[in-house]
Amino acid sequence: MESNLPKGHPVMSFIKLFFASAILAVSLSAQTCQPLTDKEKSRLEAFVSSWYNLPANQTVSLTDSSTVDTACYRKLVFRASVPRPPFVLYLTPDSKHLASEIMDLTVDPIVARRNIQQETAKKLVSGAWLTSGERDAAVKLAVFSDFQCPYCKRFETIVRELTQEERAGLEISYRQFPLSTHSWAGKAAEVSTCVALQDKAAFWKLHQFLFAEQELLTEEIIKDSSLAFLAHETAIDPKVLETCLASKAFQAPLDRDARLAQDLEVMGTPTVFVNGKRVTVRSVEDLRAALREARSETAGVRHENSPKRSNVEHRAPEGGR
Repeated sequence: MESNLPKGHPVMSFIKLFFASAILAVSLSAQTCQPLTDKEKSRLEAFVSSWYNLPANQTVSLTDSSTVDTACYRKLVFRASVPRPPFVLYLTPDSKHLASEIMDLTVDPIVARRNIQQETAKKLVSGAWLTSGERDAAVKLAVFSDFQCPYCKRFETIVRELTQEERAGLEISYRQFPLSTHSWAGKAAEVSTCVALQDKAAFWKLHQFLFAEQELLTEEIIKDSSLAFLAHETAIDPKVLETCLASKAFQAPLDRDARLAQDLEVMGTPTVFVNGKRVTVRSVEDLRAALREARSETAGVRHENSPKRSNVEHRAPEGGR
């Protein structure tokens, strides 16, 4: 349709603006990320199961398909029917390709790594209840551990080598991760969790006892040995402990630790995180170095977030002091 109005007329300008807005609105609506259908989810689950050649008696379920950004990339989290870390893949907007990782070129890699570390730290803090040290500490150490694991015993010894000054500003949280290859680790996790449900201080005493007596303990005596050790702990009622074990009240806390271990791809013990960063600790010097780095990073973040001081020099008014 043609118009007799001159090009510079205000009405013409309004018409152009109207059509430009309409085209933009249509374009944006076309880019809206549509949720996956049940059929698409089933197809993806079947593909992942086949791609990773899972046994016929194992299945995978798509538990998360959230979008990554406005470009409609999707982060897909598949959980297997057996205990193992989840499969995390990324689906392209055209739903034709899966990738194991997406690197955003618009984000500084250092910032990206810091964000991942901070997200991990949040997961480790959330629900942590077997903790010692300062609750509001700037440095938080988390360890996934197994009472029958000799390397976990060594790590517990390393932690006790820290000085009082080095423990200042540090919180330590214990996460139960009994390995199926250890005969009494699972029972120790159950008993110690039931103890913690009654009294946290008693748990930490039992924690030291189990590691100290590690080589002498067996599946048959683990419960009786623990009860004998705790006999003088007035906060622990043996009958309540027996009820806890019989009712499996320990299961929910153990399941939470197991799910978190899967999410963080924890495969062995001890697995140690300091402020969300996975670290290898073979000696007290390794641990000290990790703590120093965490304190330095924390101080750096505080400095970045602090109000910037003005460069303007403030002088006293002339003619007086």
